[in-house]
Amino acid sequence: MDVDAALTFLSFVEERHRAYLARQEDRPQPWTDDPIVASRKFTNVFRLLDFGSQFVLTDLVDPELDPVDQLLRLFLYRHTGRVEAWQYLDITSGYPTRENLDDVVAAWKEYRGDFTWGSGGPSTPGGIRKHKTKNYQRRIFTSAYLVFPQSQVPGTDKFDSIIDLTRRLFMDKPYVGTAFMLAETQAERFATLRQNSGVADFMSMQILTDWGYTTEFRENDFVVAGPGARKGAAALGMQPGPAIDWAWRSIQHLRIGDRSPSKMDAQNTLCEFSKYVRFLEKPAPTKLYKPAHPGPRPAPVLPQHW
Repeated sequence: MDVDAALTFLSFVEERHRAYLARQEDRPQPWTDDPIVASRKFTNVFRLLDFGSQFVLTDLVDPELDPVDQLLRLFLYRHTGRVEAWQYLDITSGYPTRENLDDVVAAWKEYRGDFTWGSGGPSTPGGIRKHKTKNYQRRIFTSAYLVFPQSQVPGTDKFDSIIDLTRRLFMDKPYVGTAFMLAETQAERFATLRQNSGVADFMSMQILTDWGYTTEFRENDFVVAGPGARKGAAALGMQPGPAIDWAWRSIQHLRIGDRSPSKMDAQNTLCEFSKYVRFLEKPAPTKLYKPAHPGPRPAPVLPQHW
């Protein structure tokens, strides 16, 4: 282990969590004395506190929903991720299930601007014309992490390919939902997601963690390092597995309520640390970080089983 890098990691994680607490208390910026944390975007130390994960808990987790439909919903959310696009579904088609997926697709294509009125009125007998450009009016995909088209055919619409993947895994039998529900361990659940072409380690872990918000806390049972976490581990001079264990043990003093960070949270902090290390090599911006959702955040929603 690189001792200097380890101390930098611990300082970064503590300052990032301090910034979260200061914002929750509605203090003015800067929320930290660390110029990089004050000016750059980093996810929270506790994954659950991030805006996108809070949306999972407030809107997408439904105890009365069929478990396979719940998994489909979480799967499609992590493959798209833009909360505003999902909020549009809430007032149009409703959130996705196997039964209403066609309506969801139509609603999202309307949302992003696949179809529009011509300036002089309807331009086809059906009253619509297709855009010839892919510069849509609104986005469905988040920029938080990369989501690649499932098709290797040039020009394939990424959205259509993600929908096709969702149909293949959840609606074409045998589908992934059955194997996932029968799995007894986190490792087995991960494997049922990961074995499918187009669903990599990072995405499988994101979906598996979201699923844990619906049933039981098992974030310490099984963790696979994503690409960013592997880079963060390398910056510490460690292999990913030992780095996650070390980071987890080293940040147990941090709290949200009576909870300390999980191993999945530790994995995320390594990913963010890899970004922090890159920023250390550049001059810190003079402007403070501008939150995408300004103002004090509401008290976090926690899973019912916590």
